[in-house]
Amino acid sequence: MSEELERSDGGGRAVGVVSGVVSGVASSVASVASSVSHGVGDVVHTVATGMGDVVLVLGVGGTVQQVTSGVKRLLTDPPDSPMARGVMKGRGEEEEEEEEEEECPGVLPPTPRNSTLSPYTDDTYSDLSPGTDSEAAAEEAAINHELGLSEDHFSKPEESILNMTKENVENNIEKCKALILQCEESTSRRRALVHKLIQLRLRLQEMHDTAEIASTGVLVKMGHHLQPQKPPLTRASKQYCDKCAHIIWGVIHISYVCSLCDYRCHGRCVEDTIRRCASTRVTEDPMYILRICPEVGLASQNYKCAECKRIITNKSAWSEPRRCDYTGLYYCPACHWGSRVVLPARVLHNWDFEERGVSRQAKQFLALMRNKPVLDLEKLNLHLFKFVEELITVKKLREDILLMKRYLGTCRAAQETRMLRQLEERQHFVENSHMYSLQDLVDAESGVLVTYLQKVHQTFSEHIKTSCLVCQGKGYICEICDVSDIIFPFDGGVVVCDGCSTVLHHLCYTNRGSKCPRCVRQEARRRQETTGDRVGVGRR
Repeated sequence: MSEELERSDGGGRAVGVVSGVVSGVASSVASVASSVSHGVGDVVHTVATGMGDVVLVLGVGGTVQQVTSGVKRLLTDPPDSPMARGVMKGRGEEEEEEEEEEECPGVLPPTPRNSTLSPYTDDTYSDLSPGTDSEAAAEEAAINHELGLSEDHFSKPEESILNMTKENVENNIEKCKALILQCEESTSRRRALVHKLIQLRLRLQEMHDTAEIASTGVLVKMGHHLQPQKPPLTRASKQYCDKCAHIIWGVIHISYVCSLCDYRCHGRCVEDTIRRCASTRVTEDPMYILRICPEVGLASQNYKCAECKRIITNKSAWSEPRRCDYTGLYYCPACHWGSRVVLPARVLHNWDFEERGVSRQAKQFLALMRNKPVLDLEKLNLHLFKFVEELITVKKLREDILLMKRYLGTCRAAQETRMLRQLEERQHFVENSHMYSLQDLVDAESGVLVTYLQKVHQTFSEHIKTSCLVCQGKGYICEICDVSDIIFPFDGGVVVCDGCSTVLHHLCYTNRGSKCPRCVRQEARRRQETTGDRVGVGRR
């Protein structure tokens, strides 16, 4: 009886020790990965496979297997996915609550070996062969020996692949192809050869990418200008791949970011990129879809994702159809992460600024278009100026600024101080008064645009009316009341004659029967000249 108690106590202590070791490994993965970029996968793989021996000795297989599978999920699944959420729950709940909510794909599969979302594991050179039993290990060793990857007994086969030249990689690829054709189907050797071929092809692709980056510094794919991305510096800066929708571990994975549209992807996903760069569409056709959610239905899409053409159904959360409120099309969870933005069609027709869900492709396009002045409100919806007071104010301020531009454009002092550069963020404000960007409308609704224009208006007005004598000399005096006060076209309570551009007090102009004295004199002079010419012709 005492021996059984001692054995059970020993097993309990062993479970505690092993659990502590594994939890320590899980909590220190980030620190280990930052120092050994390619060694994290091997370390965790060694720990995970080594647990099997510990289990056989101590007889605590259930506990260790649970913890080990949790460590694996931490390295493969996004922290916000259901699989990883269970592992993260017991550790750092308070830290998770303090972090800001980040954009992530949401519900995604836990990346099985034959996953359709990501055909590769997170570690490019990890053991891709099925199973870890002695038969698979023997097959792996035999293949490595045939390919010459096991000659150096002090390095692992994966390290040998990294040290191989481009010519050797290409030769081994051809060897793998020949060996695969010689094997029978559905055998462990054939599967191991296929996985080894994948490793070699990935290595060859990385060599090509490295050479292209060395020569140009940029990878060009589907219009994307992909540049190598530096690892994130903080724990909160999590990023996800736009192709496979899985997390990018910066210190482990080679990743790229498009300098034009902010498209991000793993190095292994570059060749599989099918999404055109949003900047290409902005350059070719910078126009919005101005119909409110032009939905066409899943049947017209043949129940496939509008981007990657994957089958989408309501049978599981991994393949649920997600509607993009901008295009009206349906996407899979890997192409639609539930990003929410303000839509131009709803703003233009309903003055509705509520954010709605859009696909990743639509979000990147709308982000590039947000500050482009492509909306002519007077043509698209003139009634907005009757019901939205902010737009009425903005329109008046923009018209005044265009009038002030005539003074500032010919003033040397204004050019030396570059006063018009105050509108550099909204260059179209000094070109016309009727074109708006989506950001202009958002800022008009929030009141930011009115405050901004009032400040610029006041600065320009003070320069023209008080600070600069040259600009003051270009002012006007009302010809009707003959008051010595200098007035300008952008002042309140004045009217500008359409015929001669003379500035008059609005009250004086109305009392005079809405007739400009200068235009009346010019008309009388023209009549007199015409009459004189007729008299001269009659005398002849």
